[in-house]
Amino acid sequence: MSVQNVLVASLCLLVTSPLVSSTLVTSTLADTVYVVSQSTNKLLAFDTATPSTVATLSSALSKPSAIAKGSDGNLYIAEWGNGDSIDPRISRYNPTTQQLAVVTTLNYATQSNPSSLTFRPSLLGGELLVGRLGAGPILKVSGWNSGSVAVADYTSGLALDGSLGLAVAADGTLYVSNTAYNYNQSIGYAVASGPIVSFNASGTSIGTVATAGSEQGGLSGPTGLLLSGSGQTLYSTSVMNGKIFATNLSTFATTQFTTTGNPFESGPIAQLSDGSLLVGSVSGQSNTIYQFSSSGAMTGTFSNNDFGTIGGILVAPVPEPSSLLLVMMGMIGTIGLARVNAWRSRHSGGSILP
Repeated sequence: MSVQNVLVASLCLLVTSPLVSSTLVTSTLADTVYVVSQSTNKLLAFDTATPSTVATLSSALSKPSAIAKGSDGNLYIAEWGNGDSIDPRISRYNPTTQQLAVVTTLNYATQSNPSSLTFRPSLLGGELLVGRLGAGPILKVSGWNSGSVAVADYTSGLALDGSLGLAVAADGTLYVSNTAYNYNQSIGYAVASGPIVSFNASGTSIGTVATAGSEQGGLSGPTGLLLSGSGQTLYSTSVMNGKIFATNLSTFATTQFTTTGNPFESGPIAQLSDGSLLVGSVSGQSNTIYQFSSSGAMTGTFSNNDFGTIGGILVAPVPEPSSLLLVMMGMIGTIGLARVNAWRSRHSGGSILP
């Protein structure tokens, strides 16, 4: 028997061996969705395969308003605080140890109401960026995963009225929902309005990406922002009319992508690994996360009383089946070659591995 035949035989044996399960390739794997609720002060999680089972990971937050995942695998949460004993802050939740810790406390007078989080690309520094409800620049948090945390202003060249949504591209371009809330006496509540703007990798203003009232019913109070996987489309939620818009970043044309159907039902936005979108309610009434297909059709909802006013949604995607297949084939090849080496050692004292 040739060495090639032995290798083929070894690989065939491994495919049928209990060491490797074919279900890793063919099974549908679910995503974990993390939710922070500003009204219930909780960090929650559910699996999209069993969404009715919602776990409370922490009840020790103080008006959490945004969530992002760091390169260290931990969850970073923006909190408004309570205006008394707890100042605005950024906290860290470790999913492995289930421990919650404060990363840094923000200045209550000048850095209040942190409302959006994103990370700069690692190759450009990897700092944590913080947007806020209220006027002022985007904040940059350096050393967020070390013992030396520093907070500084990041953006310049444009006076922001607010920064309720942040999204950063691979080249460092930062997109911001420049949203202001102004009280309207005739209707008795605050009305959100403003454009979506952008900054370069140095934090300097570039220009307007989408204006208030952009096309098809109007971008009215941009809130959550999400870049598509290709980086060519910027999704934005419109809080005043419950719609979701899509901006083509090549042409800067903005069109309505889909709608939740009601005002204040579109806030935080995230994307599942299958490409569908999740949009969270900020009304505090429906306790709902809406799911939309990649074509904009509403495909379902996730509801739980603990969702309340949803401050942020984060999806922890699973590996693609193709990636699992490559890993499995790598395991098959490695173990197969080891068996070939063992056979050759017994018969000729040689090895085909370097």
